[in-house]
Amino acid sequence: MADKDKKKSVDPVTFVRQVEAEGRKVTWTSPSETIQATIMVVIMSILVALFLFMADQIIGVLIRMLTGLGA
Repeated sequence: MADKDKKKSVDPVTFVRQVEAEGRKVTWTSPSETIQATIMVVIMSILVALFLFMADQIIGVLIRMLTGLGA
């Protein structure tokens, strides 16, 4: 149990080598995949913004009709 409580100390050189080794394992996206994903995020953001705007407008009209305000 005492062994589990002790933290392993790693010297900085070993740490840097381990970080580099892990970095080589990463699969990076191609520039075209990155651009395609960015375009999709922008399109979805615009669609969500339009949906929320329309929902807000409709709810506002309904509230004004129910309360008689703004007539």
